[in-house]
Amino acid sequence: MLINSAPGERVFVSWSGGKDSYLALLGAKEKGLTVVSLLSFVGDDGLSRSHGLKTELLRKQAEALGIRLETEAVTWESYEAGFEKAVRRLKKDCDINGGVFGDINLDEHRQWLEKMSLRCGINYNLPLWQMEERAVSEELINRGGRAMLVAIRSDLVDEKWLGRFMDLEYLNYCEEIGISPCGEGGETHTAVLDGPLFQFPISYSIGKIHRLQQHALLEINLQS
Repeated sequence: MLINSAPGERVFVSWSGGKDSYLALLGAKEKGLTVVSLLSFVGDDGLSRSHGLKTELLRKQAEALGIRLETEAVTWESYEAGFEKAVRRLKKDCDINGGVFGDINLDEHRQWLEKMSLRCGINYNLPLWQMEERAVSEELINRGGRAMLVAIRSDLVDEKWLGRFMDLEYLNYCEEIGISPCGEGGETHTAVLDGPLFQFPISYSIGKIHRLQQHALLEINLQS
């Protein structure tokens, strides 16, 4: 666990809407950091760049967690510039001096965050860093987090898992077929719909399955 910020430091959490960013949020709060904002990067289509979630779902998650959501529209080509722009805006508007990220073991990601944090003049915090991959997903399950599988690599994962919540049966399945139980290789993505810190569960209905090359993406629609 790599935590550079001191207790009480004002931070944002890089928010994908999935289990890793949610667990990073839990870890940050337990280390005494003051989380003042979630930060999500979205495309022109209104979907999150990382998980393909609708912006309205990200906003409902933030509402349920009682934390403001900041979004920044980017392309993959403008991601780095967009990251810097958003962080500098949060420094000015929210007086943050640190960021929290859900990275686990990809060293190139850590190096990029170190570079960008230095450029932006903030601390970077990786509460899940170097956790064993199955342990990450088990942590979510054991703590009562409800993470639905909303995107899969159809060439690697059976589509029957789309729309199901992560559980021990799914983790065992991942190990049987030789993929990461936490999707660290991009095999799956999740959307957290309830758990600790949520003031209410998110009401939803299942929509269409959209296919893009080898990916299958499940549409999640909010219900009032």
